[in-house]
Amino acid sequence: MTEKSFRIFPSERMSVDFPWPIWAVGWLCIFKGIIWLAYEPNLPDNLVTFFGLKYLLQILPLIVFGIGIWNRRRWAVWGAAAICALNLILFFFTPQALSATVVKSEVVVWSILLSIITLVCNGPLGDLLVLIATPTVLKHTKEVK
Repeated sequence: MTEKSFRIFPSERMSVDFPWPIWAVGWLCIFKGIIWLAYEPNLPDNLVTFFGLKYLLQILPLIVFGIGIWNRRRWAVWGAAAICALNLILFFFTPQALSATVVKSEVVVWSILLSIITLVCNGPLGDLLVLIATPTVLKHTKEVK
């Protein structure tokens, strides 16, 4: 892949030799960017407005960063890490927002499964995973020439 080629779905990401951390973090960033469109948190109005604006501002950058990570771009890794660090800081200062990532259902298994998905894709667990994977993903971005 040349330095100037930037594809939405680079064909090399489906190769067996493609580093799985880059593949996984790219998908996680895309999921973090779009999950708010399909998720309706149970929060007070002022927090829903605050987090709605926060996610509205993050949708496009997270999708671009996810695609950039698949293209092994260093700027995309740093951008995703910055957004995830900011999200963790915001969750620290608004702990009641953590209740928005817990799905309440009459079926216990469904509640647990959906809560895990939202914790990873919309909550602090996914942000922490991206930050933990950042050094490994950065190591693989050096391969782009």
